[in-house]
Amino acid sequence: MVRYGFIHSKEDIKFLVLFAMDLLPFPVSFNAIVDLTTWCDEGFGYFELSEAFYEMLPTGHIEEVADSVETLYRITEKGRETTRIFEKQLPYPVREAAQRSALRVVRQIRRDAAIRTRVSERSEHDLTVRMEMDQVFAIEMDVVNRSQAALLERTFKSNAEAIYQTLLSAMTANYETRKEEDAT
Repeated sequence: MVRYGFIHSKEDIKFLVLFAMDLLPFPVSFNAIVDLTTWCDEGFGYFELSEAFYEMLPTGHIEEVADSVETLYRITEKGRETTRIFEKQLPYPVREAAQRSALRVVRQIRRDAAIRTRVSERSEHDLTVRMEMDQVFAIEMDVVNRSQAALLERTFKSNAEAIYQTLLSAMTANYETRKEEDAT
């Protein structure tokens, strides 16, 4: 398979990973690293990235961060020094793509962190789903089973902003004018 792009060697992949991680303000999951770096260049794939990434843990360029949900990673000071020394070896278009990708990933992580859902069971067929967007709005809805609750959670997590706009439009509509128009 022919791969196009600037990044082909394992060392280049490592430099890209370190450069990209240096742009992040907080530790991230390996999946975020995959998302962040694979948008930057088409010269390598998941398995090459995975191999290069995990080789940098024992060398001290990247470290694991304990988290209750998943394993997170951050660049170390040694990794930052390596980035400063070798960042010019990354082609300019790749560095630019990494910067854009880092902004996109950070926005997505912050958005996902601000959106939470929780299901409370009152009785066998009486569940309440609480869906909230930090410091913006929260809504609770009653459902009769777990599959409905899961559907609400998935829909809310995927569409929280649109749901907020729909609720805001509904809550600020002029219903009195509508009632008058319907009466005539």
